[in-house]
Amino acid sequence: MKNKTLAIFGIGTYILSVITSATDLEGNFRFPIAFIAITGIADTVFIIMATIRLWKEAKSASILLVSATIILFILSAVQGITSPSYGSPLIILLNITKVINTIAFVWVIIKLIKMK
Repeated sequence: MKNKTLAIFGIGTYILSVITSATDLEGNFRFPIAFIAITGIADTVFIIMATIRLWKEAKSASILLVSATIILFILSAVQGITSPSYGSPLIILLNITKVINTIAFVWVIIKLIKMK
């Protein structure tokens, strides 16, 4: 798989993860759990492949993407267990981590597109 193909695959997995995160007014997922799991697996495959590709050229981007994704996963799991109120430090930290994860993702996509 070429770097640009990997970047397009990453963009596709990101779009799918946003689409599958949709919920109804009661908080139930609108897509089947199997489809959400497939999207998560594809996202994980992208992160692993992008980290391997960028390790020599942009080690900091790889580390930032992996660490932000792991922290986001942990904070999302904690939020699902505890159900904190809006404005709590957990929600604020989760939102900051989402922004950092998105910036790291865009940085990795740009690096992949520019690499030969």
